[in-house]
Amino acid sequence: MNEVITRQKLLNDVREVIHDAEILMKESTGNLGDKARDVQERLTARISSLREYLGDREDRLADRALGGVQEIDRTVRDHPYEAVGLGVVFGVLLGALLSRR
Repeated sequence: MNEVITRQKLLNDVREVIHDAEILMKESTGNLGDKARDVQERLTARISSLREYLGDREDRLADRALGGVQEIDRTVRDHPYEAVGLGVVFGVLLGALLSRR
């Protein structure tokens, strides 16, 4: 689950960078020479392809996370007493660790 959160944070950070780059390109459009316009066009193309790639990755990541949640739900439904026992053990251990401080 932590891996999912880390990947989601990475996707969000990359989206912010893309958004900032797009704003920077739009604001600097009027001041550019020919070489800079070429670079801007290449950057725009790369941003578009990165946006598509991230969209695909995000869909796959969401599918994997949903699959994991469904698997956990199925396991808990198949073994309810074991799940409750595990929750109790975890709660006792957490309580013991927190009470020591």
